Amino acid sequence: MRSRIPVHKLTDRSIDGLEIIRFNNAEGMDEGRAPVGAHRDDHYIFIFQESGESSFMLDFKPLQVSGAAVMCIFPGQVHQAIAPYHVTGWFLALDTMLVAEEYRKVFEQYLLSNDPIMLDDRQRDSLSSCMALLYEKYQHIDGPMNKQIAYSLATSYIGMIASGYLLQAKGQDTGNSRPQQISGQFRSLLLLHFKSVKSPSAYAEMMNISAAYLNEAVKRITGFTVSYLIQHEIILEAKRLLYYTDLSIKEIAFELGFNDHTYFSRLFTATVGCSAGRFRAACRK
Repeated sequence: MRSRIPVHKLTDRSIDGLEIIRFNNAEGMDEGRAPVGAHRDDHYIFIFQESGESSFMLDFKPLQVSGAAVMCIFPGQVHQAIAPYHVTGWFLALDTMLVAEEYRKVFEQYLLSNDPIMLDDRQRDSLSSCMALLYEKYQHIDGPMNKQIAYSLATSYIGMIASGYLLQAKGQDTGNSRPQQISGQFRSLLLLHFKSVKSPSAYAEMMNISAAYLNEAVKRITGFTVSYLIQHEIILEAKRLLYYTDLSIKEIAFELGFNDHTYFSRLFTATVGCSAGRFRAACRK
């Protein structure tokens, strides 16, 4: 019986906080590693596809990627590579502590869309050059200063990806404005506390601002209200648990911080348009 979604820990594979895999014209993107099913990670993953075609499932959203592109997978997201085809590129797993705060805020801002960044030739070549140098230092990580150099190169690489997210965004506030800071802080708090804190006013109190100002800032940046984002996070986690585990609906409700499982069931039905049981049955056909 599956009682939990598998969580892959980077510390099980690396003591240095990063892992790099080169795939070159590979039929599968986990070259050199055993195939893995749907799972979460406790770290960031950046997949840089220089060429080829691939398919992913990321939190129930199918992604088709063709040509040069880069994709960020956030810690906690459930994902699975489905059908890579003649893919050339790079896989980088990175401890959250090695991702600079200003870059984490960018990724959190665009987390809902989950869309990959399509790259032009210049962007692709810049990322390829940086990654090749990073890989060289990674292969000799115990050499003099190589670990520090690798961390610096990883920061530069992630910075270029964050810049790509900002450039791809249209009509959004992409500067380091007060609304963006508030939105980023809220998203960070939400990911930590959505199971126990479900009130917009409670998050506003944590941030020492009014609920109205929090809602205004978050909606300006994301296009969604605070209440919607809280509900979205709860329902998304519920879907994950319904699909990937055999926990009962009552157990899932308690896992998500609901004392009344009937209230959770009504919320799920009203939000998704079908009952939790029906959702589970439909997903597993």
